[in-house]
Amino acid sequence: MKKLGILGGMGPESTLMYYREIAMRYRERMGADEFPRLTIEALDMYRAVGLCKSDRLDELVEYLVSGLESLEAAGADFAVLASNTPHVVFDRLQERSRIPLISIVETACDAAASQRIGRIAWLGTGFTMAHPYFEEAFRRHGIEVVSPNEEDRIRIDGIIADELEFGIVRAESKRAIDAVLEALRDERGIEAAVLGCTELPLMYDGASAPVPLFDTARLHIERIMDVLFEEN
Repeated sequence: MKKLGILGGMGPESTLMYYREIAMRYRERMGADEFPRLTIEALDMYRAVGLCKSDRLDELVEYLVSGLESLEAAGADFAVLASNTPHVVFDRLQERSRIPLISIVETACDAAASQRIGRIAWLGTGFTMAHPYFEEAFRRHGIEVVSPNEEDRIRIDGIIADELEFGIVRAESKRAIDAVLEALRDERGIEAAVLGCTELPLMYDGASAPVPLFDTARLHIERIMDVLFEEN
């Protein structure tokens, strides 16, 4: 069985969710009390996000590569980044990594394309909502990405950074994000939305949304499970 490496810590809540979900699904798939072989390298969320926001992407690459090297040294056969934001340098990481990486963004693109979505909203950190990398990834799949306006991006970024990163879910914050989605649906014609931050699903755990949602973390985990059980 392949060994998974998780580059986590960006943020901690999603890293815990990845481990919990993968362990649970593995046991269900095996039909036995058995857990998968995996290793987690937790990096500093504040350092990684700070490098993104200050556009020091060369330094971000080196920081993430050091984490990937630790995963490889621990015997990982493939690896994932348990966060959307650092995927801005995913292509460069894949070139440097000596083990395969599974992209959370490409996984989400594939899922949206399979549902024949033509226009979709991207919700995530302020950085990802403004950076062209994420929009371009969907465009390659024939999907137009619509981002919230600047004021809404600031509000959503604050909800993620000040609440969801710490596992805090507030009803008023969900109502604010729902209002953004309703406006994008009614005024911009979005058909669905991407929860492009691995903490955002905490907001919609068991709750409804104005449009269908593509949960990047859940889709990523489903792909990870497929790879874990692929023949070597």
